[in-house]
Amino acid sequence: MALLDGVEKVMEAAGLLSPPGNTVVAAVSGGPDSTALLGLLHALSGTRPLRIHVAHLDHGLRGSESDEDAAYVLDLGRRFNLPVTVEKADVAKIRAQRRLSWEAAAREARYDFLARVALNVGSSAVLLGHTADDQVETVLMHLLRGTGIRGLRGMLPISRWRSRDGSLETLLVRPLLSARRHDTEAYCASLGLVPRQDSSNLDRRFTRNRVRHDLLPHLERFSPSVREAVTRLARTVAEDVAYLDQQVGEAWPSVVAKEPLGMRLDRRAFNGLHPSLQAHLLQRVYADLVGEASDLNLVQVEGMRRLAKQGAGRSLSLGHGIRFFTTYRDLLMAGAPPASPWSPVEERPLPIPSETLAQGWRIAVRCLTGTSVPKDLAHDDPFRAYLDLDAVGKGLTLRARLPGDRFQPQGMDGTKKIKEFMIDARIPRAWRDTVPLVVGKDGVAWVVGWRIAQWARVTADTREVVEVTFSRES
Repeated sequence: MALLDGVEKVMEAAGLLSPPGNTVVAAVSGGPDSTALLGLLHALSGTRPLRIHVAHLDHGLRGSESDEDAAYVLDLGRRFNLPVTVEKADVAKIRAQRRLSWEAAAREARYDFLARVALNVGSSAVLLGHTADDQVETVLMHLLRGTGIRGLRGMLPISRWRSRDGSLETLLVRPLLSARRHDTEAYCASLGLVPRQDSSNLDRRFTRNRVRHDLLPHLERFSPSVREAVTRLARTVAEDVAYLDQQVGEAWPSVVAKEPLGMRLDRRAFNGLHPSLQAHLLQRVYADLVGEASDLNLVQVEGMRRLAKQGAGRSLSLGHGIRFFTTYRDLLMAGAPPASPWSPVEERPLPIPSETLAQGWRIAVRCLTGTSVPKDLAHDDPFRAYLDLDAVGKGLTLRARLPGDRFQPQGMDGTKKIKEFMIDARIPRAWRDTVPLVVGKDGVAWVVGWRIAQWARVTADTREVVEVTFSRES
């Protein structure tokens, strides 16, 4: 009765038990948890307005064992007089096409299948048999790979999932998230059911299995109640994240805009947010692009926040075919790089002093001496450079790269081809011919937006400083 009450409570919260009744898809693998869920739903449907459709995906990874699982689920459908949809997936093909781990590929295949079944049968939700034991394992896996607090909340009782291409979306409900695995096993026994045992659950190649069979027993030697502690942590963190998501929702309209390629963020508005809101906003943007089951790790979040303060043309891979790109004004999370912020460069002189309009940019050049030279020449603006006047000479030129151009990046002893520097700096290929160069008497003094030359830098012996600033025309 405790299990049934818990299931009913979660389904009430998800709005699945209101008259005249909803059709729900029950994801059933044949294991103890999903088999117990199906039995509980069938019992609930006797007293509440509820229609159940069973869905089972054969991942095609365990040969005849997978076939026997499917046969078992079909038999459960006959026992409870419920419709069943069974399908087989080519997880190996999905893994290769999307460059995913086996676990991630299987998860994507499973959720795609469940969402399609829900759409086909007119279901308002997919019900999953995850338990508190799964929750503990999930939180620990997130912790091991480097997560923020979003990962510490684990799975949610009620959430939304959307396919990678955005064509499918469904509500995910986990009514057993407060139950333990031994509870579901006992419930199955009370019904005279003998669930299937998945042999792959013993395979130590999978991270979850190593956490389940190796890490958790080890942690329980330190604290026998570690599972309860992690479960409480996840529940508490979920409340905190809900509040932060509310704050993100308030900031969202002024920062984020949807684009055909992905999501665009206003760089200035983003950089003005509290670091915590920045992290949660990036997580939400990523989840909107690739779905509920995918979180960014701390390294990725910190990498994006760092790039957001730098120049245009930086990028970072986020997985699932998504990259983070920086432009002059914006940040883009998408599957393809944005267009170059530069128009083709027309060669022209840059007199000292001068103010020039070129390709949508205002270029200001001035000479600084004595007290007009900033005490600290370190700055965060990638579109401003301070150069030694004696080193660069008075005949500065603006142009694009030319065959044979070489460059000595600041901090480097030797030179390298401009092409090699641009590759190393991860400047998108389509941008490279449009990136402006400021050229002095001895060669390229500044790759605008990226780096000045070692030989052109300001030193303690510098007498006069040239300041060159690029700014967008308003």
